[in-house]
Amino acid sequence: MKTLAEKHNNDNISAELLKQMAYNEKMAELGRISAGVVHELNSPLSVITSAAQMILRESDVSEFVREMVARISSEAQRLSQMTRGLLNFSRQDEATEETDVNLAVEFILDFLAYEAAKRGVTVLRNLDYHLQTVRMDSNLLKQILLNIIMNSLQAMEQDGGKLLVDTFAPKDGDIGISIADTGPGIPDDAMTKIFQPYYTTKKPGEGTGLGLFVTKTLVENMGGRIEVRSRRNKGTMFSITFALARQG
Repeated sequence: MKTLAEKHNNDNISAELLKQMAYNEKMAELGRISAGVVHELNSPLSVITSAAQMILRESDVSEFVREMVARISSEAQRLSQMTRGLLNFSRQDEATEETDVNLAVEFILDFLAYEAAKRGVTVLRNLDYHLQTVRMDSNLLKQILLNIIMNSLQAMEQDGGKLLVDTFAPKDGDIGISIADTGPGIPDDAMTKIFQPYYTTKKPGEGTGLGLFVTKTLVENMGGRIEVRSRRNKGTMFSITFALARQG
């Protein structure tokens, strides 16, 4: 016989699971719709880029106009690259490939630039462009980065702060990524729970408590490890390490 406490706990888990399933279905539908939107955006962006290039080839264009058109062309190309990246990120099929960790970091930081700006967070990058590529699913790596960086941004919701993302080689054959923020830190009693499913310190309705659990699971399934260090009122740093020797 189950106790009332056990039944209540199971009911809560079932309710959370149902809520998460509904959310996942909503996001999957949004992803399907977004794919069409991205295709629609790419057509006018291609026209803008082509038209800008044609104008720049004209000899009687003033320097001021040339500068403005060049900026239009540059921004249109940037948006086109972003939409193609989003389309690739939204795909559901697994694709193990040679992945440039720095490109994955840059994509997610660019993708979350607005989220950082509206919170007044300064984003700093310290990327080692001499790192080897890693054979892995690049979309899963992006998902890991997205989960951790969004957590850091949400932690600095009130007063802004700084976010520093590093890529490095901690030792021969390893590749590391660290994400450090200047947020309020994680309470000592929560440090042993943050990777548990359904555990969250966020306000009701702001989190499912599955983000870091999924993140840790993905990292370990990809042959890596994740560590966290935090000090109250000093900030938090997540470190992810992948051993190249395990990739393949």
